[in-house]
Amino acid sequence: MEITWHRTRVGLIEQSQDFTARNRTGIDVGRVYLIDGGPDDQRWYWTFILGHSQFRMSRVSGVQRSRANAYEQVAKAYQLYLETPGSEGGGLSRIPVRKTANSDGTPRR
Repeated sequence: MEITWHRTRVGLIEQSQDFTARNRTGIDVGRVYLIDGGPDDQRWYWTFILGHSQFRMSRVSGVQRSRANAYEQVAKAYQLYLETPGSEGGGLSRIPVRKTANSDGTPRR
């Protein structure tokens, strides 16, 4: 599992305390940014953005005291995603395609 971190861009403007995680193929997998204000002021919000259905019910976002801890949470979520079957919303595999039977009822091979 390999993640690289890049400053998040909004249009042409690079954000100073906002980072996007990308996997080795260039797909965005998460985001971490500094919270400015409110009860979590100066803490780091993290979110993992892949997966669906059952997988999204697991821990895919939160708040941490440090950027390093937030990075770690995104990495943990990504590892879990890679280990979770596609049928459960993860990236390990996809739901297998069922082969239809031949006209005589025997399974296709």
